Amino acid sequence: MKISKITFCITLSFLIWIPIISAQDAVKIDPKHYKVEFENEKVRVLRINYAPGEESMMHSHPEGVAIFMTDSKGKMKMKDGNDFVMDEKAGTVMWTDYTEHHPSNASEKPFEVIQVELKNNSNSASKKSLHLFKLPEGVSEMQLNDFLKSMNKAISTEGYPNAGYHLYKITDDNNEYSYFMEGVWPDSATYDKIHKSEKWKAAAEKGKEMFEKIQAQELYLKAEKVN
Repeated sequence: MKISKITFCITLSFLIWIPIISAQDAVKIDPKHYKVEFENEKVRVLRINYAPGEESMMHSHPEGVAIFMTDSKGKMKMKDGNDFVMDEKAGTVMWTDYTEHHPSNASEKPFEVIQVELKNNSNSASKKSLHLFKLPEGVSEMQLNDFLKSMNKAISTEGYPNAGYHLYKITDDNNEYSYFMEGVWPDSATYDKIHKSEKWKAAAEKGKEMFEKIQAQELYLKAEKVN
């Protein structure tokens, strides 16, 4: 069954997925304890340092890997109320799921942790946008892909390191569409928040003409996760 084309209802509505508002990016809200050592499209590496007795505030981390550089004892106040004490030895390496917590150093010694955060975690998404289109005249694959990378960078520096766009080339015999773009985000409120940010607006403005060309001929759908 062929699906009819759906018109955009939001200007430049290439959609994204971002962390929830109530527990924001640790680097943005607590740069004293969280420093970015490396970042690309797939991972972000944080160096975490707490002096004795110091504490942070409620924030979130995507799934990833934690490497304990020193003996580390911290009290973790969790958003879900299941608080616990972290007590790990130097050299411990462990997997960490998506978490929202309020950490503090519960020892008399400083501790240091390296945390590798994975990006594009679909487990954090409850809503998606689906875009099917052919590249319009005057727009190349490289041009579009490079622009989406610049958008991802702008969103990350705004304080949402997990945000991003996913562009795919269709390789079957379908002659109607050549590209598929997926946008993923947890809820409508966070979508609105990021689209009101100045960095997102400035980045989006640079690709306005290109987006309008794609918008004129794409198939656009929205989807919600069934729990």
